[in-house]
Formats: sequence, C-alpha cells, structure tokens
Amino acid sequence: MKRKLIKLVAFSLLVFLLGCSKLQAEAPTPVPTDKPVTASIEEISVPTSTSAPVEEVAAQLATEEPTEVATEIIHEAIPGNSKYSTTERIDDCSTGERVALGATTLIGFGCDNWEKAKLERPADKPNGTYYPVIDIVRAEMGTNQVWMFAKINLYKDAAGQLPPELSLGFEIDTDLDSRGNYLILAKGLNSTDWTTDGVQVWWDQTNDVGGAKPHVPDGTVGDGYETLLFDAGQELDADLAWARINPENGASVEFAFKPDLLPENKVFVWWAWATLKEVSPVDMELVDSQKDTETWMFDNTCSKIFNGKPSKMIVNICEFVVPTPTPTPTSTPAPNAPNAGPVCPPDYSWGWYSPANKWMCIPDHIN
Repeated sequence: MKRKLIKLVAFSLLVFLLGCSKLQAEAPTPVPTDKPVTASIEEISVPTSTSAPVEEVAAQLATEEPTEVATEIIHEAIPGNSKYSTTERIDDCSTGERVALGATTLIGFGCDNWEKAKLERPADKPNGTYYPVIDIVRAEMGTNQVWMFAKINLYKDAAGQLPPELSLGFEIDTDLDSRGNYLILAKGLNSTDWTTDGVQVWWDQTNDVGGAKPHVPDGTVGDGYETLLFDAGQELDADLAWARINPENGASVEFAFKPDLLPENKVFVWWAWATLKEVSPVDMELVDSQKDTETWMFDNTCSKIFNGKPSKMIVNICEFVVPTPTPTPTSTPAPNAPNAGPVCPPDYSWGWYSPANKWMCIPDHIN
C-alpha cells in the first residue's frame, strides 16, 4: 500500500512538471529519479524577455549617434536676366587664337608673368596640351541694383565641353588694398539655369591673402581664404551666390551674387580665375604656395575697379593709359592790341601771328 502511494505521488509530480514545461519551453523536462533532488541557483531557468528593459533601451539610445535629417534648401530669391556694363570689362590674352594661327610658342609674350601673379597657362606644360575650357578671353561685371552679375568668357571651343573638374571664379577686393576679401567659386556646372549647386563663397577674415606682398612671390604665405560663408545654398543665406552656363553662349559662365558682400558705394576691385587643378582656397595666392615651373592649367586676369577709375595703387590693375589733358584754348588778341614789344629786325614788324597763336616779329611781306 505504501509503495502504491509513492508511485501515485511520483505520477502526480510528473504530470505537474509536464504542465509547467508547456509554459516554459526552454526548461528541460525533469526525469524521475530515486535520488534526492537538491535545489541549486544555477539550475533555475529564467525565461528570456522578448523586449529589452526600459533602462537598457534608454542607455542604448543615449550612446547612439543622432541621425542627420536632410534639410531642404528653400530659395526665396533667384536671379533673373543678367546685366553687364560696357565699361566693366577685362580683355585677356587668347591662347586659343595663337593655336588657331599656328604660333610656334603657346604662350604669347607679355601674357604670363609669375613675378606679378599674372597667369596665362591653359595647358599642362610649356607648349603642351592646350585646354580651351580654362582659356579666359574676357571677363565682365554689372548690376541691376538687386544682384551683381559677373561673367567669364572662355575660348569659343569650350562650348559644350565644360568638364566637372573645371573651377571658375572671381576674387573681390572690397577695401582696395590689392588683396581679395572674397572668393566666389563654381565647380562642376552643367546647367543653363541658375543654381547654387557647386557654388561657394569664401572670406579672408584675417586679411592676409598674398602674404607680405600681394601678387608677388615673396615666399610668405598667409592662410588664404580660410572662412567658408556659403556652400551650395547652405549657411546663413541660401541665396547669396548663384552660377550657370550662359544659355546664349555655352562658352561662358555667369555668376550672380548679392551686393551684401560689397561696401555701400559698390566700389571694389575684381578679377577672374579658371583652373582644372584642385586648389584649396587656403592656398591663395598661388605664387606664394606653388612653384613656377610646376604650376600649369591655370588662367587669371588682371583687375579692374568697379564704379571707379583705374589706379596704380592696385598692384594687379590692368594696363591703362592716362589721357593727356586737353589744352585750354587762349583767346585771340583783338586786332587793335597795343603794339608793345621788342625792336624787330629791319623789314620785320611786331604783331599777332595767328598760325603760331602768339605775338612775334613778322616779316613785312606777310603783313
């Protein structure tokens, strides 16, 4: 009777354990044994939760990098039709014309002068491969009072051939000290519509572009244009600067920028750049940071003063001729002017000689 009772208890225990195994699938099914069972912490099976505790999730979120949310650039002001002044124009040497005429040397005399930071090098080496896409032949500037417009005209063969690595731009000197204050760049243009893509505006906050002497390779290098003000619509003003391929002429590129960069009277110095090389704005000027014999595939222009007369005070000013003052005409003395003068030789009389516009001794046979 006692043995039957033990078997019944064992069977009941087995049924109970089998029921628990349905709730805890991970726990192994106990096997009946005659040996005494000793409870052990290691043998207790804790079901794994399908969700992490709140504290664990919070700790994980705190250590994760924040996800960047793309910000849509909204433009409020887009340039319209460009406008240029006939007096705000810089003509540059055309290496393309020399090539077309079969010149024996690629670079024309007087077009390239490293000692004055004047570069005419639209080639990969002296008398090397010529690149019309960096051969500036003319630069222009103008305004419609709302926007400033600037244009770089490349050699005609550049039309439809502008590569993505082409960089074009203008340096703007607002305090007339021959150092650029702003550098407006455009790279990788492929649209005839106004765009901010690839457009940057750099600022020389420390005013040391050009080192000790601007436009002179003096061996001193500043930190160039070290401050990025505008990058493809990013930063404070999404509409600060724009660029496009001229829809009327595929061999020229146009820029538009707000006059906010300029002094109130809009008097400033400007000049243009073109290059196929990767150059950091902090390396400007090139004659200080690069070597003469190794620097190719660059072209720049001389400078011009917008809204002002040319001045030799600007180191890289374009050559200009000072007009000779027009002499003020003197009035012809009256015919009855006093005949007071020196004693004339025989057969000469003192009088007004119109061809010479003065009083003099005139031969008697002329009177």
